[in-house]
Amino acid sequence: MRLNLNVPIAAQLRRLLARPLLLLSIVMPAMAGAEPRPDNMVYLRAIDPNIEQDIRYAGAHNFTGHPLDGYAAPECMLSLDTAKALSRVQTALQKQGYGLKVFDCYRPSRAVADMARFATEPGDPRKAEFYPRVDKQDFWHLGYVARVSNHSRGSTVDLTLTGPNALPADTWTPSAVQVDCTAPYEQRWHDGALDMGTGFDCFDERAHTANTTISALAKENRQRLGSAMEKEGFAGYSKEWWHFTYSAENSPKTVMDFPITPLTARDLLDSSHQLIVVTTKNWDDIQGTAQRYERDGNTFRKVGDGFAVVVGKNGLAWGKGPGNVEPVAGPVKREGDGKAPAGIFRLGTAFGYDTTAATKLPYLALTPTTECVDDSTSKHYNQLIDGAATVKDWNSAEHMRSESGYRQGIFIEHNTPASPASGSCIFFHIWRGPTSPTLGCTAMDPADISRLFDWLDPGESPLLVQMPEAQYEQLREAWKLPPR
Repeated sequence: MRLNLNVPIAAQLRRLLARPLLLLSIVMPAMAGAEPRPDNMVYLRAIDPNIEQDIRYAGAHNFTGHPLDGYAAPECMLSLDTAKALSRVQTALQKQGYGLKVFDCYRPSRAVADMARFATEPGDPRKAEFYPRVDKQDFWHLGYVARVSNHSRGSTVDLTLTGPNALPADTWTPSAVQVDCTAPYEQRWHDGALDMGTGFDCFDERAHTANTTISALAKENRQRLGSAMEKEGFAGYSKEWWHFTYSAENSPKTVMDFPITPLTARDLLDSSHQLIVVTTKNWDDIQGTAQRYERDGNTFRKVGDGFAVVVGKNGLAWGKGPGNVEPVAGPVKREGDGKAPAGIFRLGTAFGYDTTAATKLPYLALTPTTECVDDSTSKHYNQLIDGAATVKDWNSAEHMRSESGYRQGIFIEHNTPASPASGSCIFFHIWRGPTSPTLGCTAMDPADISRLFDWLDPGESPLLVQMPEAQYEQLREAWKLPPR
């Protein structure tokens, strides 16, 4: 959680510790209230929901032992360019079998002040885990805490590396036994990440990026993470292996203090520049109409003509998207219910029988062993995997080359990351015909899905909005949806 510190302030802190009110006036200016969120600040979940999140300062599992001011939701927020760069890192790592988990992103200035208050007040509720060999009064001159944080500019992120050999994440409770963050990997807190030599926010020399006392495996993991981040323009910090700042020329320079609030449907739509709207006559209808839109200022304009689609054999039901969508009354989607999901969803990987495809979307060429796992007890639930190269822990899956409609398709990111039994393997794909429903996907004529292949651009944060007409009209104004 590195925050750039100037030397004069550090030299004064020891003398100021007896005067908490004066310290606060130095640590940060007084704030009259919450400021509005700038347009360039986005939710990482809206850009790439596949990056795992464990936002520590929204809860009590951090070095202060309490949620920090300004964290009203456990969400990662970053500048748009930083979020897109981080998504590129995730894509590159996934090709190698790894991934990212973020611990902190944008940090309101009031949270920085909260850290400062903690360092001047009595009590060390989490010392045994996070700073067993450091005194709170030394946080600043050791470089672990400072007066102004790059996190508050929206271009800095704290994160770790996930992978197939990581121990499963534990569920933290206040009663959890505190274990030194430098303890061996098997003994310290299991955060679901690979062995990085120490835990997150470990105020210790072993957390220094180039520390030589950690294991060879931990050094290798730090190098893998650092290399992947550097390739996309992130610079690390020598005293914290988890800390990276995006250093593009147009990176944000202003310190911000707007609070972090839950991701809403409106937030998702505001970040999107391509929209596909699918509506049906009612919850039970199997036929619908789709329309493409592109952003035009604060609204959307139609692109091309509408086209026919078919949905689940039992119609639609509210699904699980990335945002805090609070649906109006209606059925809720479950695994195997024969319903297509209603709500707002990101669009992910394109796939098909051809070796390559003319699309900007990431593309997966299906093989005879490509499967989509629909067994909710599997750790691969709701994922496209190579069944021949994956240790099998599922009893049910779709064999993708056995369905002719998957000659071209696009993964609809419903229930991503996956919750058990909430529904899986939802796609756009080719229909059997205009009156033949699906088991839960949205299907269309081959020419229409080919147009989607050509048009969709992941850089434009494309979204699917799908629901019955009445619900669409009910939510249209609040969500700033375009008229049908």
